[in-house]
Amino acid sequence: MNQYKSNTPNAAKLISSLRNTGYDSYAAIEDIIDNSIDAQARVIKVNIESQDKNLIITIADNGSGMNEQILDQALRLGSITDHNEVSDLGKFGMGLCTASISMAKKLEVITREKNSDILYSCQDLDEIIEKNEFIKILRTADKLEISKFNSLVGNSGTLVVLSKVDRLSDTNVSQFAIKLSKDISRIYRKFIESGIEIYVNDKKLEAFDPLMSDNQDTQIYSDEVYELPVIRDKKNRETMRVKISILPNVNKELEKDWKMNIKNQGFYVLRNNREVAYGLSLDTFTKHNQLNRLRMELSFSATLDNEMGVRFSKDGISPNQVVSDFLSNEIGGQIRSITNFLKKEQRASEDSLVDHSGSETVIAQRAKLLITPDAEIEKRSQKQNSGNSEKKESESDNNRENFSKIKTSPAGLGVKFESAAMGKEGILYDAYQKGKIIVICWNTDHPFYDRVILANKESKDIISAIDYLIFALASSELKNANDDNVVLMMNLKSIMSTNLRALLS
Repeated sequence: MNQYKSNTPNAAKLISSLRNTGYDSYAAIEDIIDNSIDAQARVIKVNIESQDKNLIITIADNGSGMNEQILDQALRLGSITDHNEVSDLGKFGMGLCTASISMAKKLEVITREKNSDILYSCQDLDEIIEKNEFIKILRTADKLEISKFNSLVGNSGTLVVLSKVDRLSDTNVSQFAIKLSKDISRIYRKFIESGIEIYVNDKKLEAFDPLMSDNQDTQIYSDEVYELPVIRDKKNRETMRVKISILPNVNKELEKDWKMNIKNQGFYVLRNNREVAYGLSLDTFTKHNQLNRLRMELSFSATLDNEMGVRFSKDGISPNQVVSDFLSNEIGGQIRSITNFLKKEQRASEDSLVDHSGSETVIAQRAKLLITPDAEIEKRSQKQNSGNSEKKESESDNNRENFSKIKTSPAGLGVKFESAAMGKEGILYDAYQKGKIIVICWNTDHPFYDRVILANKESKDIISAIDYLIFALASSELKNANDDNVVLMMNLKSIMSTNLRALLS
């Protein structure tokens, strides 16, 4: 028969190891805020201040508070407490204790349930290491502790005090408070929107929605609830909600202010309405600057913690293969469509910055010096009936309206540069004559357009020189083209386009 012996861990060694679990100070404070929200607090106040050159962090809430049994468990590693997987933020029984250990040597908790005594508990790492034993203080609060509780909490709730803080993530306390405020505004946005008040150093925080759903220029691409191939019982499947947002198309300055960059694009993951990760691709796409406007909100219940690979620190996820494949199949196609949409929109925006007006003016001014095709003159038969005559007049009016702004020479010649997507394997440019106007259309899909035209859009001299070259080729083509050599002309242009593509790709 087996004989079992106590296998209590070495307290001093374990505590030292737990201080290096990778918990940063932001995640630690947020884990304590989770406890406040689970305790039904409607007001949560975080204060970070120096007292006698020592850093003190307090988190006070007006929640339900704790009785002696719950407080006893709260300061244990792996505490035994009941949690509602559908709504609670805590789960692993490690939050308060591990969070405090990661950044401070001393943890004090003062708490009271409604109409009950105020209780006090304290854990000091220096004492645990000295005695090499997991020990803590648990008793009724004294007058000083009662006074502190009443001033910061009120009738019921909990006050957490972290002192001997020696591992703050940012030694600049002001900068730490600023970043903490921004993180809390985003992570707890759903709770702040529901009316929960959260303060940092007496400043009330506003909810920040990274999907910018309230911005009138934001496009909500889709917002769907998906059934997962995960079954908890014979009747119900697990679900998750995915909301896809395309942020407004703004200038570079606003992009910087709004942090529209590679780090922040992708999935913002909510577990029980609390953000646990952000800016993830989840293997559904490859991050690229062209997707800086793509943000998605993925929401699920804590019942999916195992499948989603939620970390105990709640600052990241690692979905299993079933969920990853599901996301790739259901969301990947949408992201590809958005990618194509954003590419076209970006290209259209860049095209608008390419100025060909200087080239058009110079070509019109020097038309008499150029060898160009004859201007096409519209001929009309006197035998046309009135209906056909009206139709021709209408078409001619449309032509004059479309090209009225194009400058022409005294000889009547004008040129118009345009751009259009003609395929990656298409010709470099197309050219045709419309009345007295030569229209030259650049192929925006050809690598020459990216590598040369868009790359030099800020230089009018370079753009004009390239325009002159392509105009010379186009006018030569149009002047010499006839029914006998049209295939030859197309072959020459096709070979030129292919060779340029091979050299520039």
